[in-house]
Amino acid sequence: MSDVAVKLTNVCKDIGTKEIIKDVSFEVYKGEVFGFLGPNGAGKTTTIRMMVGLMSITSGDIHIDGASIKTDYEKAVRQVGAIVENPEMYKFLTGYQNLKQYARMMPGITAERLDEVIELVGLTGRIKEKVKTYSLGMRQRLGIAQALLHKPKVLILDEPTNGLDPAGIREIRDYLRSLAREEGMAIVVSSHLLSEMELMCDRVGIIQKGELIDIQSIRDFINDGGKTLYQLECEPVEEAMALMREMDMTHNLAEGKLQAEIDRAAVPLFIKSLVEKEIAVFEVKEVTKTLEDKFLEKTSQERGV
Repeated sequence: MSDVAVKLTNVCKDIGTKEIIKDVSFEVYKGEVFGFLGPNGAGKTTTIRMMVGLMSITSGDIHIDGASIKTDYEKAVRQVGAIVENPEMYKFLTGYQNLKQYARMMPGITAERLDEVIELVGLTGRIKEKVKTYSLGMRQRLGIAQALLHKPKVLILDEPTNGLDPAGIREIRDYLRSLAREEGMAIVVSSHLLSEMELMCDRVGIIQKGELIDIQSIRDFINDGGKTLYQLECEPVEEAMALMREMDMTHNLAEGKLQAEIDRAAVPLFIKSLVEKEIAVFEVKEVTKTLEDKFLEKTSQERGV
């Protein structure tokens, strides 16, 4: 059996004469959390809407657990739980009544399953209250509960931590990680909270102007190229920069401190070279790049900034 839960193949979307999504292909595997990143208007939600059948595909195809969204929609979408943009609820009903209404559409959902997902998303104490009294974060939790009721193989969440406080964000993050790890669920998450994506996801794909520009594991994406960024405090700075040019090192100067990309094994030799040239070295420290740093770096490159 294939480990591929979601497969996009050369997916394109045209609206009028404008090409919105351009030849996007990627796979999401069972048991992983896949982060879908991009600036506002890059095409994240459009792609997600095509993945759940809310928007037609101009060309290409999307398969969910082997079934085509285009030719076998009912079979494909049966394996999907999703929140696209904001979860919509009947505000005049209680949270429990909303879940019961949804359960009617899917055979085999028991009262025990209702109680299970309610507890999982932390709404046990408020589930009998009307949704109109819920905060945005509580509605988000209810939406996730609704998406999980039928035990889907694929969970697709557009901004799942929107409106949650830090404790709620952590709970949802930990829960999604456990769903992927313990139940083998494939989870696709889009978010603008890059620090959360870094903690939550196994891999990330970056979309820019409708094109998928990169897809890597979190670890490889942050530490690409095998080089580490170091910050140096030394004097005279001009001579240190001259030495870096001689050694063909990528470097820059910010607030009197040098930053340079250096192979870790080459650091001792570089410091020795600085000392031999009588350049005073006060500090050398590794600068850890975050997902946000790399995301901004990558999207700036693509924009030609």
